[in-house]
Amino acid sequence: MKAFMVIKKIKTHGPMNYFPLRKTIEDEIKKTKLSHGLVTIHVKGATPGIVIIDKNELDNIDKALRKLVPVYGWRHGNAYAHLRSTITSTTHTLYFKENKLELPPNHEIYLVETRPVYNHWRTIHLYIRGE
Repeated sequence: MKAFMVIKKIKTHGPMNYFPLRKTIEDEIKKTKLSHGLVTIHVKGATPGIVIIDKNELDNIDKALRKLVPVYGWRHGNAYAHLRSTITSTTHTLYFKENKLELPPNHEIYLVETRPVYNHWRTIHLYIRGE
């Protein structure tokens, strides 16, 4: 078994903007020349999230997150961002085969910027392992 660690920087803006990652992840998998294995995707920080979803359902998840965790009414200024990040998670592990993630073609992996920031850099760790 071989393993690779890749660190990517993504410039974000928000709140609640979604940045596609699938192509970037599959490009990094291809560079490893592994035939199959696992990739763990992790976004560093306490407020971003990662969502894996059918592209046609993105509006629905966005509406649900905004409804479940409203921006106002918290003692801590960006508590809503921490909670939205907890719901979506900051880490996911997926199987890949022949340089492609084993996801339906209409699914995307999104980095979610939950805070109202502009030109913010997020760090994505990809831990790719396989044979």
